[in-house]
Amino acid sequence: MIAIGHRGTRVDFDENTIGAFKKAIEYGADYIEFDIHRTKDGQLIVMHDNSLNRTTTGSGLIKNYYFSEILNYETRIKHEHIPQLFEILDKFRDQVNFIIDLKEEGIREDVLNLVNEKRLLNRCVLSGRRLNDLILIKNSFPKAKICYNITKGYDLRLEDFLKLENLKIKQFNLDMISLKSRFIIPEFIDKCHKNEILALSWDFLHYKNPLDEIKSLINLGIDGILFDDYKNIPIIKRWEKKD
Repeated sequence: MIAIGHRGTRVDFDENTIGAFKKAIEYGADYIEFDIHRTKDGQLIVMHDNSLNRTTTGSGLIKNYYFSEILNYETRIKHEHIPQLFEILDKFRDQVNFIIDLKEEGIREDVLNLVNEKRLLNRCVLSGRRLNDLILIKNSFPKAKICYNITKGYDLRLEDFLKLENLKIKQFNLDMISLKSRFIIPEFIDKCHKNEILALSWDFLHYKNPLDEIKSLINLGIDGILFDDYKNIPIIKRWEKKD
């Protein structure tokens, strides 16, 4: 089972920050997952939302800001700066693997070019909701790994995926598919495995006992968990080893 730090971590630290990524890695994450947006002047920054409102002291849409302006703001909990993609790749390249979620259209090539420039294609998974974008990545770079977020996918919904013939699914050349935890069913995991796709699950903050839900999914055969709480990573790893 692959342990993934979801936005680094979503508790105790500001998500998608150096502090969050450090903590996830310290507690045993195999991957850190984070989201990319582009500023007005084309800089690739690590941020989940398309605005600064929720997680920073700023407000407004990222696309309307130059990066030099974004530097004036900090995150709300630990008062960290908003990192750029190259910064995260450089800082953690020898410590962990990356799942890079393409949060908007038109940034695919810029992200790929940077990952290639850093010679990190083998350490990165390109993720997103646009299946066609991911297929283009795979066609251009066959060795690239891609992950489709089918929960909110634009080009293929879960119900259609479950009905598709395996031959058609194999043509997508997907390496991973991520699905919100409450939608995980055995048929989804089985369909992924029959097509040599790793099944990932995310969103555990709202459960009364997330550990029970995670253990249940592992028993179903899930291949990877996006951990919202970094503290749960070593607990699950110990449980797996003991089990």
